[in-house]
Order: sequence, then structure tokens, then C-alpha cells
Amino acid sequence: MNVISVTDLDDPRLDPYRDLRREDVRRRGPLFIAEGRLVVQRLLASHYETVSVLAEAKRLPWVAERASAATPVLVISSDGMREVSGFNFHRGLLACGRRISMLPAETLLQEHADAHSPGLSDEVALGAIAVSDAENLGSLIRTAAAFGIDRLVLSRQTIDPLCRRVLRVSMGTALRMRMFDLADPLGWLTENERLGRWFTIATTLEPGAIPLSQVARHPEFHRRPKLVLMGNEGDGLPAELSRACTVRGVIPMAPGIDSLNVAVAGGIAIYELFRHERTGGEPQ
Repeated sequence: MNVISVTDLDDPRLDPYRDLRREDVRRRGPLFIAEGRLVVQRLLASHYETVSVLAEAKRLPWVAERASAATPVLVISSDGMREVSGFNFHRGLLACGRRISMLPAETLLQEHADAHSPGLSDEVALGAIAVSDAENLGSLIRTAAAFGIDRLVLSRQTIDPLCRRVLRVSMGTALRMRMFDLADPLGWLTENERLGRWFTIATTLEPGAIPLSQVARHPEFHRRPKLVLMGNEGDGLPAELSRACTVRGVIPMAPGIDSLNVAVAGGIAIYELFRHERTGGEPQ
């Protein structure tokens, strides 16, 4: 294990870990931070490069079992880690990963040139359009991963899916996702419908939307891969994006209640999709 004892808090190798409370969730720089044992473990086991691990001495046996021999392990005192990071919820363990560039969302259209090929109808992806809260995005990703979804399609107005808080709330499952950059949501959705590739579901409260439990009755639902789109916490999906989707789905709610938290709504929507995919049937 490549252990490096750090006593000088001005050491430049500590720069990625400085003042993490002020993390800019909009800026997607080349590096990101994993916090705590579970998320660090998933970073070490992922396809992302681990640039370094920052650990208190008591964590070294744990790190030694999981880190590669080449990964720098920076050992620092508890007080030093708290001073550098600016908080004390990391339980003595942080790591720095190197970001992998997102693929353009257009590659999803190329992958499914024959949308009716066997097996493609089982694929489900999650789309986040201008989701602005780290806990909401982290919860959405964690739910998606629990149902086997490994593709995440993100508009550029959505916060960084690898920021520390998203990684923490997602329990590191964001590191398992293939991420796609949706630079032009309306253009992509329009082209997708023209080509008949992904079965896109807009989650919306707009008039004319059908209950999510009825979406599986659509004749194309069981023939195409599916992309469920979640919108901004306050405004939802823009109307022009909803109209560009294959279907618009709504979660029926009690009178006087007009919205759900986006993470809760996403969980319900994903469950509905997988319920019918796993049974192969339609709602009763």
C-alpha cells in the first residue's frame, strides 16, 4: 500500500479535499469526492480512477484490503482532516476520484437502431431534467439502481451527479451508472419519436396525462426500451418536453394534493414500469 503521512496541511495533495462544505454542485470539474466507508468502497471497486484516499490512521487496515498498491493513501490526523475538509461527518475516510466524460445522449439512439430487437424492451433508463436538489437526485439514483437501472440521462441544468452529497445519498450507486449528456432535450426527444427508438414517459400533472398504472397498455410499451423522465422540483417537466414524449403519465392523488416530492414520484414511476415488465402483463 502506498501510504503517505501528511502533516503539512498546505500540502497540495490535500487540495481536492479542502472546505467540502462549500462544494459547488453546478461545477463539474475533473475530480470528485467520495465520503465514508461505503461510498469510498464503491469508488475503489468502480471503473473510475481513485486519485487518492485520505484516511485517519485507524482506517488503514480497512483501506489496505481494498485499495490497489498504486493508489496514494494520505494519512492525516483527525484534527487535520476536520480542518482541511471543514466538517466531521466523514468518519475518518474520504477519497478523490477522477471523472469520466459523459457520453452524448445521441449514442442512445444509435445503440437502439433496431428498437424491436429481442431483449431491448427490458432496458429502462432514468432521465433527470433540471433536478436541482442533491438529496432528490441521490434518492432517484439509489431507487433506479435498486431496480437494475444503470443508465442515467441528464440535462445540463441538473446538478452534478457525482457531487459529494449526491454520492452520499445514492449510497455510491451513482458510480455504477452509465451517464449520458442530454444537451438538447427537446431536439433529442423529437428525433427519438421520429425514429421510434425509446419509449419515453413524461411524469407530469398536465391535463390529458394518463395514470401511470395504465402506461403499460400502450401497444409499444413492451416492444421498446423505456426512458422515464423526471422534472424540476418546483416546475416539473416543461410542457414542450412532455408533449414530445411517447406518453404522459400522472400519479393519481387525493383531491387538494397536487404534487409529490420528485424522488418519491420517481420511485413510484419506476416501480410501475418494472411491475409490468416483470410480470409481462397489463394492469388489472
